Amino acid sequence: MAHAQQPSTSLNDLPPSAKFVHFVLKQESHLTQGELTDRTQLSTRTVRDALRKLEAAGIVHEDVCLRDARKRVYSLEKDN
Repeated sequence: MAHAQQPSTSLNDLPPSAKFVHFVLKQESHLTQGELTDRTQLSTRTVRDALRKLEAAGIVHEDVCLRDARKRVYSLEKDN
């Protein structure tokens, strides 16, 4: 049985937590998950889930943090 390709998700289809993380990244890009947690006052788990959904939708991308290679920084894709 073949899986149907899922339609691309827009920001409007995402939960409020993902929209809030998007808003914060729009104000200040290149933030780690910890920095996003501090700025949004959302739980670590909620921020992690929001980032996963934003990445799946192609709205956010992840890069290696130059200050600490164990961490990742998140920023908006150029189109967003």
